[in-house]
Amino acid sequence: MGKNTTSNPEVKKARADWDNVPSWTTTFCNLCVEQIQAGNRTKGAAFSPEGWFNLVTKFCEETGQNYDKDQLKSRWDVLKGDWRVWEKLRNLDTGLGWDAVKGTIAAPDCWWNLKLKVS
Repeated sequence: MGKNTTSNPEVKKARADWDNVPSWTTTFCNLCVEQIQAGNRTKGAAFSPEGWFNLVTKFCEETGQNYDKDQLKSRWDVLKGDWRVWEKLRNLDTGLGWDAVKGTIAAPDCWWNLKLKVS
């Protein structure tokens, strides 16, 4: 199985599907942590070419999905955005938690009612 670590604009690739198997996100995050701990990052905090190569290769080996660097980078960007929202919520409001079973923010009903009124 080939490991595509660069983008080829001539090849139309299928959109990466992260919803069918939630454990792929966990696998991806664990592999990112592994590369960060290995020092495979640039000064700008992005992954180095070696880091991306390792991510693509190991993700393919562990999931059987042949996602390329662009697809994994897109997932990284989405997760980074989600993390920023979570950090903003955590810093602005108290009493919030995370319901790992539901995969949602755990907050009292009064907090949700207030947020729904603002929306």
